[in-house]
Amino acid sequence: MGARTGTAEEQNHTNGRPTAYDDHYAVASLVEGGTSGVDSAGWIVRDVLTGS
Repeated sequence: MGARTGTAEEQNHTNGRPTAYDDHYAVASLVEGGTSGVDSAGWIVRDVLTGS
């Protein structure tokens, strides 16, 4: 399993965009107007990969 987080800053807000993968799947998430990648969208990627 591996992961990478990212934060894209726009004029008036930031977007969180983490990605992660395991042996079978790759998942990417984008939350517009979020905080950092892991804080705003990391749980989405985690839940998809763990089936939560």
